[in-house]
Amino acid sequence: MLTLDAIIVYMERSIAEDVLAGNKLGLKHTQTAAGVIMAAAEAVKDGATAARFRSVAAQAANKLEDVERAEERA
Repeated sequence: MLTLDAIIVYMERSIAEDVLAGNKLGLKHTQTAAGVIMAAAEAVKDGATAARFRSVAAQAANKLEDVERAEERA
């Protein structure tokens, strides 16, 4: 059975893999997906779930910025 915890673990693993691979598009996709789930949670007034996915979206965005900065330095 798919759970919110499993989705978050999957997204966090995807973020880590995409950072290692320099996959900016993958990071953007994860950020967007987490944002969509966050918005759905907010729509049904589930603040705790929204906060969890907001955190994942922020992680993806921050790592994307890190990858872009690393590319600029290279």
